[in-house]
Amino acid sequence: MKPSPLGPVGGFCCAILLVVDAAGAEIDWARLTPHPRLFADAARWTALQQQVREDPVSQQIFTVVKNSAERLLDQPPVAYVDTGAFWHGPMRQAQGRILSLAMMYRITGDVRFLGRAKHEMRTMAELPNWYPQHFLDTAEGALGLATGLDWLHDALTADERERFAAALVQKALKPSTLIADEKTWVSGNNNWTAVCHGGLVAAALVVAEREPALAQQIVERALKNLPRYAELYAPVGAYSEGPDYWAYGTTFYALLAESMRTALGTTTGLERAPGFLKTADYTLQMTAPSGLLYNFGDNGSGLGFEPILFWFARELRRGDLVAREIANLKTLADAITAGDPRSDASRLLSLALIWRDPSLAPAPASSPPLVWWSEGGSQPQAVLRSKWNDPRATFVGIKAGQADDSHAHMDAGSFILEADGVRWAVDFGRESYPHARANGMAADLFKTTQASRRWSIFRSGPESHNLLRFDGAPPLVSAKAELQPLSPSSSGAPGFAVDLSPVVRGQVARAQRRIRLNPDRSVSIEDEWTTLTTATHVTFQWLTCAEVTPVTGGAILRQDGETLRFRFTSDRGARLEVDDVSQPRHAWDSPNPGLRRIVIHVDTPANATARLGVVAAPGSSGAGARAIRP
Repeated sequence: MKPSPLGPVGGFCCAILLVVDAAGAEIDWARLTPHPRLFADAARWTALQQQVREDPVSQQIFTVVKNSAERLLDQPPVAYVDTGAFWHGPMRQAQGRILSLAMMYRITGDVRFLGRAKHEMRTMAELPNWYPQHFLDTAEGALGLATGLDWLHDALTADERERFAAALVQKALKPSTLIADEKTWVSGNNNWTAVCHGGLVAAALVVAEREPALAQQIVERALKNLPRYAELYAPVGAYSEGPDYWAYGTTFYALLAESMRTALGTTTGLERAPGFLKTADYTLQMTAPSGLLYNFGDNGSGLGFEPILFWFARELRRGDLVAREIANLKTLADAITAGDPRSDASRLLSLALIWRDPSLAPAPASSPPLVWWSEGGSQPQAVLRSKWNDPRATFVGIKAGQADDSHAHMDAGSFILEADGVRWAVDFGRESYPHARANGMAADLFKTTQASRRWSIFRSGPESHNLLRFDGAPPLVSAKAELQPLSPSSSGAPGFAVDLSPVVRGQVARAQRRIRLNPDRSVSIEDEWTTLTTATHVTFQWLTCAEVTPVTGGAILRQDGETLRFRFTSDRGARLEVDDVSQPRHAWDSPNPGLRRIVIHVDTPANATARLGVVAAPGSSGAGARAIRP
């Protein structure tokens, strides 16, 4: 290895060599490994060349990364322009480019990839700043440039190493030390905490010879604060921000642990946080038979190619965890071949190749449970499904929780429902952040106080969720609804109960929702409430993209050639109406094509307990077939 112009490897002659982290583990900075030290050492890079030749999956990943890198050779570097989402998009795009180009140079030796990677790195390094006012962007940029500097270290000139290292120090590491620990991402418990610490720790480890005290400070701060973030995964691996944000935060948390392992020989036990390794199954449980996610809160319904699952597969010795990713490789390859720029999609794909273990058996040891739930975190959530590997299976997702939380909505007690390949009860997920900001919601988009204008966003507030409501009032944002499993019914139907009483305090004396998946694949929803000293107008909301035909005692839903019978019972008279809610209500709202809202109205006198039961029977089930006969 060539001598580093930044000082001898492991040169901490003036620094403390042994540091005890927050978990009590010792970090020996004298063990700092030579470059490359991020995610793969020189031996691993050599082994990858043979792995690509012998393992068909590795060949596929390599081909996708190579094709992507080749498309970049004649393209200009990323333009750092704020298009309504700060520099987040450009930084992620540059990160993906640098990793792809650097990987291809290391594996193939083709200097075209080296030159193009350096061009992208110079462009980023020469920026006056990395948008520290939105530090998520800074951290993404830090990970990209740090990985390029490390992987290409021996192929860079002394001047280039100095320039790129100085940019990491001056535009990411030092600015981060000016941010207060309290009430910021530094000590937070959302995806920002994992992403910002993850990017900064990677950068610190790469420039540790040059700035030993600063590198130690950055690592110590991360290890001190990450345990609070890791609480998101306890006890069974659920993620409070939902499955879309799970991929973001979890990837960077694992990246941080892995960068520590490859650079210093220890993860300090980060991966052993309660529930973290169990989270490998989270997106599997949250993926419905249609392939769409249970997209509560600010989540989208699609999950992209997730390289982090290759890391979990290697850690847990479970090849089944990457079956979906492997199946999607051809789709990803076709998109790149067709000229899809992919933006920041799969920007960390190169890491999937590093983490790929060809020796893992592809089949799972056992089938995952049909009923899954988490009592932990701020957003307890549960799913029920009638069968695995059946696109027509019935699937129900339900959540409790609170709205005053990262990326949360006013949706305690809301649910989604799929059957016969159709999502009958829907959640449209997040409003477009750039669209909302550009149309009057910049100041309130992420404010979660009771009076925040965030709740006037249709997709965030109560109007767009499958809720039980009282006199049209919104839920209390700071209160939390709890979720508990129900004992199986006499027919063996599993289910869950949501205690809504805390979030509707002052509206009614108590309220509860119970939901069950019946053996005939129908779904039962039973709501019960007790009013206070005044009569109360109660509404049950069901959002759907199906055509709705009201019939006596319910409605028939039709979509994509399938049917679902929706019938309700109540101990008092109830009426049903259907609203078209497809058009924006405010400038900051996007259209919701085809969206309708079924509303059941029930008037309840003062000091009374009332119930509303709803049964949804898919047409292919015995109950559904009988129910829709004339």
